[in-house]
Amino acid sequence: MGEHVIVTGAAGGIGRQLVRDLVDRGFTVTGVDLSREALETTAPDATGVVADLTSSAEAQRAVDEAVAANGLPFGLVTLAGNNTVEPLDDVTDETWRFLLDVNLSSTFYALRAVLPLMRANGGGRVVTTSSIVGIRGNANQAAYSAAKAGVVGLTRALAVEYAPHQVTVNAVAPGAVMTDRVRGYDPAHLQEQLDRIPLGRFAEPTDVTRAITFLLGPDAGFFTGQVLSPNGGDHTA
Repeated sequence: MGEHVIVTGAAGGIGRQLVRDLVDRGFTVTGVDLSREALETTAPDATGVVADLTSSAEAQRAVDEAVAANGLPFGLVTLAGNNTVEPLDDVTDETWRFLLDVNLSSTFYALRAVLPLMRANGGGRVVTTSSIVGIRGNANQAAYSAAKAGVVGLTRALAVEYAPHQVTVNAVAPGAVMTDRVRGYDPAHLQEQLDRIPLGRFAEPTDVTRAITFLLGPDAGFFTGQVLSPNGGDHTA
């Protein structure tokens, strides 16, 4: 059995690709998501755990089930998240709380459940998921930008806190990634995003998963508190 990696948001576009990549590389994978059906089709060789990670109790249960099935984790990748595109005037309190919960709180709850296990196990690798808009912001994505900026701050704080325990904590902050969900966005918004990418295309899920597998791999042992951003050159404000 290979080293155990827990992946949250495992049935999404990037998560599905990552689980398959990790299994192909010989890792033992536990995928966590809201949909059992989607988990079952993601990777038959991975363990699936259904949980709502916006609940701290559910996050702890998911990690407990992952450990019971596959042992203490070497790695954690937090991909669970969601997004909306709407002007500030249209952002309701419910939307604000939802986007903070699904992007930031879910990351915190997973980290709080896993990091003590890595400390007890003598080390590990964590990769969180922010976004290019968590670094530079984006019009009509105020709540999402705030939540993803919070992920960066959380990542950097825990990188310092857990470095003495040989746990690295890094983030990926992708630019626009062409997943099934993104394909459903308003065409004008998609074109606006494409126009600001110097390489002239959206990222594919594999562009992001390669960054994640690097951070989990042996060549990234001296990286911690870093934000790796596969964005095609999109640095504009």
